[in-house]
Amino acid sequence: MKELPFLKLIISEKDHYIISADHEVYDALKSSDFASFDDHIHDDYKKIYQENLHNANNSWFPLLLMSDTENNLFCAKAKRKVIKGTDSIQIFLVKLDDIFTQYNYLSEAISTYNSQLELYDDVFFDYDPSAQTVSLANTQAANFDSGIYSIEEIEALLCQKLTPEKREKLRSFITQVKTKAGRFTTRIEENLLNDDPGIFASILEANYIFYSGKKEHVIGHIHLEHKRGSIHTTSLKRDSLTGLLDKSDITRIAKERIDDKRMEGTTLVIIDIDFFKRVNDTYGHQYGDKVIKRIADIIAEEVRNCGVAGRFGGDEFLVIFNNIHTEEELRNHFRRMYRTVWDVFADSKIDESKPISLSIGTATFSKDADNYEDLFMLADHCLYIAKEKGRNRYIIYTPEKHGSLQEIQQKAANKKILDDRGTSYGDVIVKMYNIVHHGGGATVESLMDEFVERFGLQRASLIIGTPYKHRYTASTVDTNEKGSPDVLLGVLNSDIKEKYLAGRDFVVVNRIDSLPPQAGAIKEFLKEIGVLSYILVRFNDRSGNECFFIISSLGKYVQWNELHFKYYMAFIDLLSFISLE
Repeated sequence: MKELPFLKLIISEKDHYIISADHEVYDALKSSDFASFDDHIHDDYKKIYQENLHNANNSWFPLLLMSDTENNLFCAKAKRKVIKGTDSIQIFLVKLDDIFTQYNYLSEAISTYNSQLELYDDVFFDYDPSAQTVSLANTQAANFDSGIYSIEEIEALLCQKLTPEKREKLRSFITQVKTKAGRFTTRIEENLLNDDPGIFASILEANYIFYSGKKEHVIGHIHLEHKRGSIHTTSLKRDSLTGLLDKSDITRIAKERIDDKRMEGTTLVIIDIDFFKRVNDTYGHQYGDKVIKRIADIIAEEVRNCGVAGRFGGDEFLVIFNNIHTEEELRNHFRRMYRTVWDVFADSKIDESKPISLSIGTATFSKDADNYEDLFMLADHCLYIAKEKGRNRYIIYTPEKHGSLQEIQQKAANKKILDDRGTSYGDVIVKMYNIVHHGGGATVESLMDEFVERFGLQRASLIIGTPYKHRYTASTVDTNEKGSPDVLLGVLNSDIKEKYLAGRDFVVVNRIDSLPPQAGAIKEFLKEIGVLSYILVRFNDRSGNECFFIISSLGKYVQWNELHFKYYMAFIDLLSFISLE
């Protein structure tokens, strides 16, 4: 790693003339004259410069240096120094550009090292002798959380299952940590981290490091030794695209924390990429995978030692935050996440106005619910509300705002009739059939809401007759309609309908400009409300009423996917089993 370039100069305390300086200082000033350093300070920075020269207490302050050709922003610090009997001030400078370059390099290096460490189940620790505290990291496989503990708390955590002899061995290791004994290793024939019977022993290793000045730490890890004696890589299963935990393991960890260990402050966070199907449709699946991977990296970076993250399926993620006790803690996490997503995808628009964004729903144990299933339902309900309110927002469950647990349980069947992530389109339709015929039924509204959501459609409307009237419209976008449906209903209730349909029950229009002259009234109405492409299906409900189901695209032309038509027709067949009036 390239060292951060510090520049040094010495000026007289009386008139601030340059006594000596590194040649890089003269390069920055574009001058080799031994003039007053004050002449090179920008007027906006002279006050803070004078204050820090007066104090000369070695504290950092910003400084803008001017030359004939350019200005450069530096961080500077000053301290008094006597050179050959002359009162002087020594100034250290470092260019702000160099600081940011070094910061980016270190951030990338830390991410790389963290990713390497996560390949194993080892728990890593960092002991700060001055504070007498231990920071624990990478504890996904352990029965305790990441965080900062006292050395006594660490001893109590690790000694729980040990015999007196093994306990003494562990205390000896901790004594070596406290005395900063250099590099040392202890092997204890016991699983110190979890209840996995396949672990034969725990190996504790530590090393003393000296940073600078008086700063010193002891770092180390606890490694689990498999019974066969082989190198034991992580037992946690990872999603191949994102590197996050897969659905089975993130769910297992959540249930263990909530249902088994009853760990207060465990918070479930469900994250969904808004309108992700349109990302795939606009940029292709390869770019869609890149978006999922980058979003996963942003989530993982934010979670780090505060919890664990997993991919729940498709474009949905589940995060478990540990020890959350205030809303503000959650808000800080979410704000940072949203800022990063905005920065990364600022130039990637799903359409003309919508950048890539996230919707988030969250609830906390045991404040909001006392078991995993109920807590997940509350978080999922909050995600539903976030989408319903226009997406690109987070909703933290509050019973006063969002309803009691019992009320949400009552509405759950209608609000979200399918709860399996990652299902195929065929499975979605089959599950709908099963619910309608064998699961106690569901409302037409909930079925249509689920249909447009699962198939990534902008809007679907149901018209029933005769005479025809509007029954319901399900939408995944804010339409802000200006046109009245009376125009469409008037056309359907007139002779124009049959002239337009010409005996057809399934009409596909990719561009409304292609409509025939007899459909002029329909065309004008559709343009008024922003519909540029649509599919119209005529069918009869259970009572024999003639009905129309209209799928529409707002604000853009769509080449409808013919492979989906069979699913659309299957859904309409399902509606035909219901009396829709």
